Amino acid sequence: MKIPSDLVFDKNSGDLVGFMDLGDPMTNFACLDEKDTIATHALAFLVRGLCTDVKHIIAYFFTGNVTSYQLMPIFWKVVSILELSLDLWVVGLVNDGASPNRKLFNLHDKLAVDQKCDVVYKTINVFAPSRFIFFFADIPHLMKTARNCLYNSGSGSHSRLMWNDGQYLLFRHIADIFYRDQAVVLHVLLKLTLEHIVLTSFSKMKVKLATQVLSRSVALALEESGNSEVLGTAEFCRMMNDFFDCTNVRSLCEHERKRNDLIKPYTAVDDDRFDWLHDVFLKYLENWKRSTLERAGQYSADDRGKMFLSSQTHEGLQIAVHSCVEAIQFLLQQGFQYVLSERFMQNVLEDYFGHQRAKGGRADDPSAYEFGYNDLTIAAQRDIAPVVRGNVGGRYKKKKWYTVSDEPVEKRKKNK
Repeated sequence: MKIPSDLVFDKNSGDLVGFMDLGDPMTNFACLDEKDTIATHALAFLVRGLCTDVKHIIAYFFTGNVTSYQLMPIFWKVVSILELSLDLWVVGLVNDGASPNRKLFNLHDKLAVDQKCDVVYKTINVFAPSRFIFFFADIPHLMKTARNCLYNSGSGSHSRLMWNDGQYLLFRHIADIFYRDQAVVLHVLLKLTLEHIVLTSFSKMKVKLATQVLSRSVALALEESGNSEVLGTAEFCRMMNDFFDCTNVRSLCEHERKRNDLIKPYTAVDDDRFDWLHDVFLKYLENWKRSTLERAGQYSADDRGKMFLSSQTHEGLQIAVHSCVEAIQFLLQQGFQYVLSERFMQNVLEDYFGHQRAKGGRADDPSAYEFGYNDLTIAAQRDIAPVVRGNVGGRYKKKKWYTVSDEPVEKRKKNK
């Protein structure tokens, strides 16, 4: 989270708060380029329970443009505390897929075993060698980057021109059918608005807008449009929709209300959705990439790369599929009656950052000192309910964990 560069004197500890600090003098000496550099970002580690309501910030650090080599010792320090001091099993590490985070995954290549793909998606837990720690690229971020790739294909920044086996994948296909739908009285695309079609820097951050564009209803509208040129875009929307449903299981009964078996809780290690993710979804991406490489014509390597998703998005999708499948199977084998795959997302951390910004009112950019003060307040009040204006809100019960009373504490009676 971005914070303003500022130094504040803490009268209680006598320290200047605001310098970059990775938690240990030796780690600072080994990882930081310069001493006494003012921090520009706050790095937070949030622990979330897979079968409990535990949501707690176990540590936060003030950093700059953090690198994978700075993240490495901090990550394993957090794992050691959870495993050895608190006796909590660490099953997965979830992040947003930024470049330092992806490089952190690759630093564990030598510890990874039985790799079935070209990406590093798990590593041996050095504090419990019989278990793995699975790496997860945050699914909502992947949905946004996939939508952005489609948005920039033939439109937007024109950075891509996606093509799959003779079919162009263009955002214009969705925009055209949206405007056509708005011209009639009875709408088919009920959830789509102009905000979905004309993206801004702010709307690009909203997960809901991305998932509603890459949805089954949009795919069905494209397929029934009678235009064979939009079938490639329709298939992409349907694939991304089903992928998100499989990885966004968040309720025991939501599948009954929505009549969608893809969002059923996972209860068996041989669930059909595992086969679909491996044999259909990943195969679809593999065939798509192969078709761009084998396309006839004089195309440069850069031109062929623009016909496919960005390499970061493709890598993140592979990591997400392999980790999600193996982590769920591991938990079921350990005695879980069911697993909700939505637990492998960092929405709770986004809500935490939203509360950090909300504590300042109009000044929604807390300094390092204010960040620490706000963290104590949030921890004391147990207030990590979703922020209404956040980009991932609405996934949890909108209430505090506990009701905090403003009544004064009863005073001790004086002895007569």
